[in-house]
Amino acid sequence: MANLLDVQEPEAHQTSLIQTIYEVAVDPHVYDRLVDLWGQHLMASLRDNPLEGEGPAAPSDEIAQHLLRSFEILDRLGRAEQPSTPPARDRAELRISPRGKIDSCSPLAAETLGAGPGEDLLDLAMSAETTTRLNRELNGKQQGLPGEVYLFFAKGDKHPYPMVRERIADEGGRDGATGFVLAGLHSRWTKAHDQILRQMFGLTQAETRVARELLTGANLRDIAETTDRSVDTLRTQLKAIRRKTYTANQQQLVRMMTGLEALIKSSGPEAPAGANRDQSFTLPDGRKMAYHLFGPADGTPCLFIHNMLNGPNFTSGLIDDLHRLGLQFICPIRPGFGTSDLDPVSKRRPEEAPDRFCADMVPFLKHLGCSKILAIGHMSGALFAFRLAQKHPNLVQGVFNISGAVPITEMSQIRAMHYRQQVMALTARFTPRILPTLLRAGIAQIDAGGVEGFLNALYRPDSPDRALAERPEHRNMLFTGFRQIVQQGHWSFAIDSHNVVRDWSRYCSQLSQPVTLVHGSADPVVTLSSVEAFAHRMGFTLLSYPDVGQLVLYQETSEVLQHIAAMAQTQSPALA
Repeated sequence: MANLLDVQEPEAHQTSLIQTIYEVAVDPHVYDRLVDLWGQHLMASLRDNPLEGEGPAAPSDEIAQHLLRSFEILDRLGRAEQPSTPPARDRAELRISPRGKIDSCSPLAAETLGAGPGEDLLDLAMSAETTTRLNRELNGKQQGLPGEVYLFFAKGDKHPYPMVRERIADEGGRDGATGFVLAGLHSRWTKAHDQILRQMFGLTQAETRVARELLTGANLRDIAETTDRSVDTLRTQLKAIRRKTYTANQQQLVRMMTGLEALIKSSGPEAPAGANRDQSFTLPDGRKMAYHLFGPADGTPCLFIHNMLNGPNFTSGLIDDLHRLGLQFICPIRPGFGTSDLDPVSKRRPEEAPDRFCADMVPFLKHLGCSKILAIGHMSGALFAFRLAQKHPNLVQGVFNISGAVPITEMSQIRAMHYRQQVMALTARFTPRILPTLLRAGIAQIDAGGVEGFLNALYRPDSPDRALAERPEHRNMLFTGFRQIVQQGHWSFAIDSHNVVRDWSRYCSQLSQPVTLVHGSADPVVTLSSVEAFAHRMGFTLLSYPDVGQLVLYQETSEVLQHIAAMAQTQSPALA
């Protein structure tokens, strides 16, 4: 995709744009085309206006009215009525009727299992144990429960393909019978796999331990030394494991094991180990603010300020590192994100959002017993970390910003962004009244199972971020975060966008605390050169990573956390 500032807009594009504006209200999957056409239209306005000034003239009244009308349609439809019934495209998913018919299947399920709408579930290739359980349920002799695991076989190679059961809310058949969803498990290994291996394959506790050790790369002789068992005994157990898991060799067994997902829950994303989820604090004005705690309860407190694309979701490896380093991440969910109430003042006057966030943090941190913290700003959370340090120097001992956007002071910074980020940044900066329409349509795309397209737009196929996002644990974490963060809609994004595309360097001045910036050279939004210039001008410490993108926290987890621990080591004790 060419740089937006080089795009030419033929006359026919306006007609296509108007058509797409209304099409997106009924088909969220055309969102990418809407962004493309709107970007070209916006550039047509920019070409004849100085870029370094206050920006272009407003888009034509006709286009603006169409966009605002589309927003009104989307808002009136409501998110509950968005076309979210089609199966997700980013996972293998089957929707099963109470009678055992496949109501619908995702493309991945059709490809992997050979499934098709209207077919009988029991016609798919599955283990004998799975056949028995499903037969009993469909005949009314046994009730299936959310979280149960069933073993199917992939089409062609017949490799085991485990799927987990999810209930379909508010859908019932005769006599109150309900359908259910079968969803393919993504790869992630934790201790909970022990339970799944025993439940799904009938492995004994000893066999499960052997399977777990094999995943770590140990051979039978290594396992013999650590378990006080003979190699011959282990060979016998390995044969039993292969027979029960339908695998022909050790390599196939390891591949199959990495296809299991831990801590299966039907009611929402799983809670990472060591996290206290869904905690809530009531602010002085009555608003509810959700927050999460990660790491040891007596660890050094660090305030983690999340960005506008992903809440505080971490890999199990990162959480393990927090415990190892004695760090506790205190993670408030900012207003309007997740389940935290939207701040009506910031909605009316988005420029006040940083100060409003600071006012919220004072009673919140006092409630937790924190008198001194390290403020960590992640991506767009950076400006909030700076403002908190500036307003409350006795509370914030230091600032540690990861992939944090630098103040937008020149148009060249927007020129350097990738395509989707350019469209959003230019819209927020020059035509802010149009931004809610684009954000609302984007959320409708995610609601309709378009998380894959959302990910594609953020990270190019050849980028370090995309390579990291293809790893199952990171992919699951990102997808969970996307869905979590859009829970209430678009206004929190609009508030953040208003602030990040403007010059907020005033929040960085006259800081008495040390500041460290962490940035990847392949960041798709903020160039390393602009961060280097900013750090040099402000006297901040910069830690840069070559061939690393915006997801530097997850790509260089251990090293980044070690730097955080070093900076936080002089802080006060953790939570009282």
